[in-house]
Amino acid sequence: MVEATKARIAPFYIPAVIGLGAIALVVGSQDIGSRDIDPVMVLVLAGLAGIAQRLPVFLFKSSAVSVAFAATIASYVLYGTGVALGVNLVSAAVNAFTPRRKPIRKSLFNAGVLTISAYLASTTYQVVGGQVPPGNIVATIAAVAVSGLVYFLANSAIVAGVITLTSHTTFTQVYKENYSWMIVNYLATATNGAALALAYQSLELFGTFTFVLPLGVAWYSFKLYMVKSTEVRRRNDELQTLNEVLESTNTRLAQSHISVIGALVGALDAKDHYTHGHSAATMFHAVALARQLSLSEEEIASVQLAALFHDIGKIGIPEQILCKAGPLTPEEWVEMKRHTLIGEALLSQVPTLDGVRPIVVAHHERWDGKGYPNGLKGDEIPRAAQVITVADSFQAMTSTRSYRKAMSRADAIEELRRCAGTQFNPEVVQAFIELLEEESTSKAKRRAPAHELEHAHVRDQAAEAATRVMH
Repeated sequence: MVEATKARIAPFYIPAVIGLGAIALVVGSQDIGSRDIDPVMVLVLAGLAGIAQRLPVFLFKSSAVSVAFAATIASYVLYGTGVALGVNLVSAAVNAFTPRRKPIRKSLFNAGVLTISAYLASTTYQVVGGQVPPGNIVATIAAVAVSGLVYFLANSAIVAGVITLTSHTTFTQVYKENYSWMIVNYLATATNGAALALAYQSLELFGTFTFVLPLGVAWYSFKLYMVKSTEVRRRNDELQTLNEVLESTNTRLAQSHISVIGALVGALDAKDHYTHGHSAATMFHAVALARQLSLSEEEIASVQLAALFHDIGKIGIPEQILCKAGPLTPEEWVEMKRHTLIGEALLSQVPTLDGVRPIVVAHHERWDGKGYPNGLKGDEIPRAAQVITVADSFQAMTSTRSYRKAMSRADAIEELRRCAGTQFNPEVVQAFIELLEEESTSKAKRRAPAHELEHAHVRDQAAEAATRVMH
């Protein structure tokens, strides 16, 4: 909507500024005949304006500033608005060819800006008590300071307006970037203009040339500021680029590690065909349960990753234990329990997954504190681990294993109910059962991954989840 409003206003803005400038020129020129004018001094002021305009200081957003307005100020202090507008037009004429020839429309716009600014400044000077020619020095400098402020505000606001209308930036951004720092420089230069006029009144042309040097100093201050600011901006841009490269490199490195761990999940599936796809299917149920419990997006991303990697430590368990058809011996059971710690060690190689490791370690903890490896109890167990434990147990019960056949969906649900409050958090169990009931009554049933292509797709989703966790 903002861009659309800009597009509607832009075609009328430039003609309006040109028109107002023309009106200001006609109205302001009417006092020329009522003043005593020294033509030589007028030519000197016009020359100063032209030279100063030929050496502008370019800003950041296709705009520029010069000290030529000091000659304009000296003109309206000595001879009133009409002469000031004439000297001002010299600046506009030089500006049309600086640094290269500009289109007529842009030249007329710039002339309009300068004319409006000079007219308002000259009028303000007289309204606040400035005399033409100047009288009291203190009163003159005070009036010039006020009128210089008006000149600055008018000039900068009009130019910032056209930049805003013709770019994808806001007025505040343009003004802050180009002009917010310049007010002190403008006031100092305006004071130089007043001093130039007062010097001419006391010492004629000799006094005028004496005060040309401060104008050079003012111009140099503008130039030096922009040089330093440009250098700082260049260094900031380099640092920003470097930071982006480092961030991108870190992201790619972390995703590479995750891909390696994902490959290990695939290797684990191949190692034990009875649990093929178990991690991907567990992740499917765990993510759905996390959403059912209204966990945050960050928590859901952690659940997604931890569910995929929860059994990754089994890659370090001997195959004869993983695939054993009968019950495990006490020694074998101790070995099997090590898979949570092995998984933690593997994930520790990816620092960005530090938040996921405690979930993977805790997915065999029990609500009553009788789980492993740390015997955590109740809410000592990470919420995400509580979610994965329920999803993992349901998936395990409804899958065929080397030592038993798969349970029916109804029997698995009944077993979850029986173990709520001992093995599982009752609230999580209830939410999961409600989720399963919603799925059974829904026309568009969700389906857990059933073949390797879907498992690969799920792992890709986990990589995306890793990116969310990292940020």
